[in-house]
Parts: sequence; structure tokens; C-alpha cells
Amino acid sequence: MSYIKHAINGFSWQTTLKILSSLVTLVKISVLARLLSPNDFGLFSLTAITLGLSEAAAQTGINITILQSKKSIFYFLDTAWVIAIARGFIIAIIMTLMGFGLSHYFNNPQLITLVALTSLVPVIKGFINPSIIMLRKNFKFFQDSLYYFSLVIIEGALAISLGFLLHSVQAMILSMIGAAIFEVFISFRFFKHKPQFRYLKSRAQAIFNNAKWLSLSSLMGYLNDNLDDLIIGKLFGTYQLGLYHNAYALTHKANYDLAKSVHHGTLPIYTKIVSNPTRIKKATFKTFRWTSLLLLIMSALVLTFPELIVKIVLGDQWLGVVPLMKWLVLAGVAHSLALLGYTLFLAKSAYKALNLHQFTNLVLTISLIVFFGLKQGLLGAVIGLSLGRLLSLPIIAYEIYQQTKSK
Repeated sequence: MSYIKHAINGFSWQTTLKILSSLVTLVKISVLARLLSPNDFGLFSLTAITLGLSEAAAQTGINITILQSKKSIFYFLDTAWVIAIARGFIIAIIMTLMGFGLSHYFNNPQLITLVALTSLVPVIKGFINPSIIMLRKNFKFFQDSLYYFSLVIIEGALAISLGFLLHSVQAMILSMIGAAIFEVFISFRFFKHKPQFRYLKSRAQAIFNNAKWLSLSSLMGYLNDNLDDLIIGKLFGTYQLGLYHNAYALTHKANYDLAKSVHHGTLPIYTKIVSNPTRIKKATFKTFRWTSLLLLIMSALVLTFPELIVKIVLGDQWLGVVPLMKWLVLAGVAHSLALLGYTLFLAKSAYKALNLHQFTNLVLTISLIVFFGLKQGLLGAVIGLSLGRLLSLPIIAYEIYQQTKSK
């Protein structure tokens, strides 16, 4: 199969996965929005941020290193597993410390317990069999999609079941823990190659050398994706943050998930053709054209029927989020286009270009969220987020031109 066909195959399965996952997520949100309060969603957002921020700060770049390397995954397998296990415990420690900081920052003692409970997720996920990356490296996109969709199903089913049982934010956290346990199980059950607890310094060095710039990129990437929650939570409280969380899920996240499916399917292809300037340029621009069209179609649906979508998915009590939706759609499209550029930068190990955009985007979005938020409340903060995403896009366009121009 040609690389173009592999890319189409990967995109098709990843898009199918995202559509199905989005449907499961919508069902989950729809049920939980009627069982839990916006305050619960706000607390969950803050708890999830500690998990993601800690993971980003302790990023080792194992998967990217394996994808970029010409060596077999078995060269890294044992060492990668040991590093992942150690990383899981390090993340848990960082999260626990962050829990105390967040509790003080938001004056909410409940966050200490919630974050400590969530810290079990990285500890458990550290034991996942690294062999799962073989699916992407070997272009087994159907199996890869099926693998991750099973996790979405498990987490969604657990969240809904526990939501009915507990009627509290703990339902969403416990569902993450349950999904993590399930992922460890299937990663060993369905992959015949099992890692051993063996650390080889030479293999680890290859991973850590690549991780230097990836760690910075990962941290800034996570801040760009989630720092808005921290700022909005601080400015307006957890109730307003809960409103924002679900408005974001219906708009920005939907667009960004589509872009992530494209990124997930095309990155392995890009790493194979990156040494051919003509092919990588053609692939990059073709990806941008088709993805932009799909983003436009998805955005048009949300912009045309925002009130109806909110009523169906969240219920009448959430109609206050409707004014936020058009701005969050715009922010999601801009963020999605940036991610498509990141795919090229990662394939070429162009971390300078990646970090330049992420830093600029971070400064712009933080500044504008605070500036407009203080003037116009939650709606102003969302407008600031959208403008920050848009104003940083020219950097993506320029860096893509630089990376694809003839030498």
C-alpha cells in the first residue's frame, strides 16, 4: 500500500473513531449534565489540569522517539517500559504537590482529595505495554482505532454508571481510573510482545536526547490547551468554569479532535517521507485543504443550530453557554490548523518552529483572556481566547513555508 493510501486509511479510521468517540462523549456529557452541577464540572476541569500539566512536565517523548526512529520497537521496549513506570510515580508526586497549591489558590480544600485520587491514573498507566505504538508505526490504523475506542466506551460507561450512583465529581475521576486499569490489561492481553523490567542506558539515552525539546513542546502545548481553564476558574469560580467546560466540549474540542485524528494518522506517514521535500510539501498542503473543508462543515452545523444542540445535549439549564459557542468554534478552528502544522514540525524534528508558535500563542491567549475577561466577564474571556489563537496563526504559515520550501 502506498503512503498516500496509508494516510487515507489512517485518516478514515481515525475520523470514524473520533465520530464514534464524540457520540459516546456527547451521551456521557448529556447524562452527567443532568446528574451533576456546573460546579462539579469545574472541579473536574481543575483536577484534570493537574494530571495533564504533570504529564506534560514529565514528558519523555517515548512514542515520538519510537515513531521517528528507524530501529524496531523491540530495541526500546524494555527500557521504555521502565521509564514509563518511573514517570508514572513522578507524575503522581507532582500532582499531589499541585493539589495543595490548587487548594490554596482556589480556596477549596476538596481539591486536595480529588487531585490525590486522580494521581492514581498516571501510576496505573505507567504499566501499559509500550508495544501499543507498533499499531501506529506499522500503519495498523484499524486496530489502533479499535483499541482507543474501547477505552472511550469503558470510561463513558463507568462515568454514567458512577454518575447515577454517586451524583458527584468523583464519578468522572473514578471512571478515568477504571479506564486506565482496563488499558493496562488489554495492552498485555492483546500484544504478544511483553516488556521486561530491564533498563539499558544506551536505549534510554536515545529517548532522553530527543525528549529535551519535546518536553518543552509538550509542556507549552498542554498550557496552550488548558491554561484557559485555570485562568477562567480563578477569575469567575468553578461554577462558571463548569459552564465553559461543557461549551468548550461541544465546540472547540469537537474541531480539535478532528484535527487530532488527522495528526494521529498522518504523523507516521510524514516520518517516512520527510527526507523527500516534494512529497512532504505535497502531503502537507493536501492535508490542510481537506481538513479545512471538514472543519468548515462541522463548524457550520454548530453555528447554525447552537441553541438546539445545547438543549439536546445539555438541557435547558445550560442555555447560558450559547453566546460562547461561536467564539469557541472560531478558537477551535484556529487551534486545529496550528496542530496540522505541528505534525510537519514533529516529523522534521523542527522543535524551534513548534516552540516559537506555542510560546507566542500562550502569551497572546493568556493576556487577551485576562484583558477581555476583566472587561466583559466569561464571554470576554472566550473572545480573548479566540483572538489569541487567530493572531498566532501567521507564525504557523511562515514556519510551514520555511520547512517546505526548496533548499
